[in-house]
Amino acid sequence: MATSEHFSASEVACHHCGRGAEIVSSRLLELVEKLRANIGGYPLQCNCAYRCPSHNAAVGGVQNSQHVLGTAMDIQCPSQLTIGQFRWYCEQLPFDGIGYYPWTDENGGGFIHVDVRWGGISDSSNRAYWEG
Repeated sequence: MATSEHFSASEVACHHCGRGAEIVSSRLLELVEKLRANIGGYPLQCNCAYRCPSHNAAVGGVQNSQHVLGTAMDIQCPSQLTIGQFRWYCEQLPFDGIGYYPWTDENGGGFIHVDVRWGGISDSSNRAYWEG
């Protein structure tokens, strides 16, 4: 069962069916734990990690989503940071994909998608990066 010090199986399992925690990449969890440490130990809220194919389709995810493979996590921006600061911290780790999703409201929050599609070994020169 994929768990780490700060993420339980129920947090990383599919929110639709409750399954898939065992599929979540241990490398993904390792990097997310490093991210938490790097931002000063502030708690991170996992919006979603593994998604079963039917849940992925229901939320408009692409068919070959990293979430279905268990290699991605969407993380809410901690209230102690701006979304720009949070993105910077994510970029300091070897995530293979980073999706930046700032909210457009006055709160300035949002979430970041991180993934380890190539094993969590990337540097900024070969990282998949997008803004949503």
